[in-house]
Amino acid sequence: WLKFSTASIFAQDRMANDVAMEQRELAEMQPENVEEVETESVPESDIKNATNASEVVDNQSVTTSNFGETMNVLALSPVEVTLLRKSFDLLLASLGNDREAVGDAIYGSKIGALVAIKDKFSTPRAVVSLRFFNCFRLLLEKAEDPDELKIYVETLAFKHLGVEIIERRVDAVISAFTELLTQNVPQLPPGTYQAWQKLLGYAGSCYRFVGDTYGERLQIIKEDWSVVQAASGKEKDSESEEEREDGEDGDGDDEKDETKKGSTETFSFGRMCAFSNEVMGQKTEGWMVELLSVFHILVDMISSPVHLQEECDLLAINLIVKSQNIDFEKFKPVMLAALRSLLPKQWSTKHETAWEWLWLTVARNLNESTMKVRAFKPYNAKLFSSLSEDQLNRFRVNIFTDFFARSAASQDLFKQSQSRLRYIADRVL
Repeated sequence: WLKFSTASIFAQDRMANDVAMEQRELAEMQPENVEEVETESVPESDIKNATNASEVVDNQSVTTSNFGETMNVLALSPVEVTLLRKSFDLLLASLGNDREAVGDAIYGSKIGALVAIKDKFSTPRAVVSLRFFNCFRLLLEKAEDPDELKIYVETLAFKHLGVEIIERRVDAVISAFTELLTQNVPQLPPGTYQAWQKLLGYAGSCYRFVGDTYGERLQIIKEDWSVVQAASGKEKDSESEEEREDGEDGDGDDEKDETKKGSTETFSFGRMCAFSNEVMGQKTEGWMVELLSVFHILVDMISSPVHLQEECDLLAINLIVKSQNIDFEKFKPVMLAALRSLLPKQWSTKHETAWEWLWLTVARNLNESTMKVRAFKPYNAKLFSSLSEDQLNRFRVNIFTDFFARSAASQDLFKQSQSRLRYIADRVL
């Protein structure tokens, strides 16, 4: 939901009077009689406490004056988490336990409230609807852990960089969703609406903060990396020139060659990292060498969380082959030391903060990916070891045939021979 809904609402001017009016409407939407609702996971004592908790929610609503100014963790109480999850379960049950129907209802409520942005949704409605549902589901899964919730909201916010995020449109999203709850689940415990206001308001405020501050970080990283890559290109040109000179001069002075080599050795990022490792008294481990070989890809993908996660998943497979015990924190000081040396004129506290954040994001993804690889690798090995040669050959023969049948357009992208395709399939095995 947050991936598309916030993109559809964060482009109009802030209007304080509309915010106050929407709050009054939300208060009027709450039903007075809630005794008939079955709330298995919400004990009566918790429902009473929810009324008191709602007072705290009101004080921390998205409509406060510090909207988008900070990105602190949001600590929801157990009662609030229970109310959020229960209300969403009731919404799902009211729509026949159909995830796509729930996502489509959320999508429809946003489009109905903000008709002006309807044309901006170019992705098929069925795809967008399912994304809405999954986004809400993950928000509720992580709601009880403030740190995990912050990380997930931050990840979603990066998908909306470049979109103007304003308070009025955040409130429009909250109003549309609470209206959807009212229409489908009219009997809800007290505090449910305030809890949703608190969660969704927090997400919208974080979106604004990320858009205002992290965009600058991404620009710094992009500019710094361009300089580093340019220096690396000069190094390659210098090495090519030296090779030509060596070919012309034959066996020249070894000391002269070593001097030339040393003069270009510190230009590339990889070599500077190796040098920094030596200065710190630690060797460059196998996983670090593998990381440095694809580090430029991670830097390019830092603004795209989905693609960054994919690259980290692929990298994790190779990392655990190179090293069993990996401490990603070791790379941070090495990286920063190398960048300080390569960017002496540009470097400042802003640059350090930007690159620290980059590595924090990458390391978090790599930690999760390596854990998954270690968990599933034994099962994969057991599966493929149990397959007979006939089954493996059937896999090699049929995998691309089935793939092309499912996606006919993909045949235009494959120019390899049948033998080459079977070789690729064999490499997968």
